[in-house]
Amino acid sequence: MKTRIGNLIIRIGFALLFIWGGLEKFIEGFLGGVGLQNMADFLKESGLAFLGDTGTYALGALLALLELIAGILLLINKQTFFAYTFLAFVMLMALVLVHIPSGNWMNIMIHVALTTTLAGLAMQEKQSVTI
Repeated sequence: MKTRIGNLIIRIGFALLFIWGGLEKFIEGFLGGVGLQNMADFLKESGLAFLGDTGTYALGALLALLELIAGILLLINKQTFFAYTFLAFVMLMALVLVHIPSGNWMNIMIHVALTTTLAGLAMQEKQSVTI
């Protein structure tokens, strides 16, 4: 029973984090949100300028939507393996594209912890599904 309650707390915490993260990418200023245009600009600066303005905007919208959906899936306890796996990948990309280049060691360590925790949760979900 303790494991179930612990997993529930972890799942809700990550769900809220990524629902917030998805919403703040859609709505500039909402909950400190960057908005889609700033997200698209960041993607261009990160080496995706070849996609053009429309392409980076669409990619930013897709990533924000998938982050929001993954958070909702965790909240309702559906498709958790896929949600954890996708979110681990999102955190890995944030680590590589944003936090390591920034040199901010606190943010780097937080994102290492988030990436590895999400990957571990995904592996745990995969094992519980196949056993």
